[in-house]
Amino acid sequence: MAFSSDTSGYAPFSPVALFASFRAKAGSILRTIQMGRMISTLSSMSDGQLSHIGISRSDIPKYAEKLMEKD
Repeated sequence: MAFSSDTSGYAPFSPVALFASFRAKAGSILRTIQMGRMISTLSSMSDGQLSHIGISRSDIPKYAEKLMEKD
């Protein structure tokens, strides 16, 4: 009786891979939360305050994304 070592289609449990997957998902969730907070904070500013930092209300999502890229 021959033993087959073919494991195609089978991914063994890997704690490292599991941790990497968890970390990536947690990072994505954290980024979404931070982005929401930033947009909320910018949206609560007056038009004068937004003008002082050089953006208009319609630029808030784009500006928040640019700030997130720097982190």
